[in-house]
Amino acid sequence: ATVMVYSLGSTFWSLVILFIFQVIASIFMCHSLHFYVIDSSNDPSLRAWVNDMYGDGMKSFWTIFELSFSGCWPNYARRIIEDVSPFYALFYVVYVYVVVFVATRIVAALFMKETLAQYSADAEMMVKERSKKAAWIKHTLYALFDEADIDRDGFLTADKLHAFLCHSKVQLWLKELGVDPSDHATFIDLLDLGGEGKIDCDTFVFGITRLRGE
Repeated sequence: ATVMVYSLGSTFWSLVILFIFQVIASIFMCHSLHFYVIDSSNDPSLRAWVNDMYGDGMKSFWTIFELSFSGCWPNYARRIIEDVSPFYALFYVVYVYVVVFVATRIVAALFMKETLAQYSADAEMMVKERSKKAAWIKHTLYALFDEADIDRDGFLTADKLHAFLCHSKVQLWLKELGVDPSDHATFIDLLDLGGEGKIDCDTFVFGITRLRGE
């Protein structure tokens, strides 16, 4: 949905250009075939068909619209070229090349360009959001360490951690960070206090980050 919204600008102006081409083509066909339709010496069935396809402005525009986007433009062109005038082949060749082939593909290319640009912007935004979240998690963990370090020696022992983890607010914070501290003993073991049985601030933050998730 976001990609569609960001692509509306280029898509709108591309469709405006296509619309202008179609209006010009429909006006040309309507006026150039008018005399064929009113000439009673021509084949009545062909005159009726030409009138149905190009008899007035709306009929002509709808026919041009169909041959532009339906892919069956020969159904609208062959009888005109073979039975009315072969010179109309020049018109159809130019129109099919310029509008049906080139212009419609340019519209598709612009839409794809906007889509890829928006995808790239979304990816960059996702990276920024994750960076912000990582910074928030790190800040929160440093704050948790300061709360647990009640004697301010810069280290946490197993006893400090056990007492700290008993607080419901601490458990709630850790769960918000994606860490389950319900089993205190296992949680402390996983933090790896080392041979001295204590852990400093940076190791604490790294250990909690490593334990996040399943």
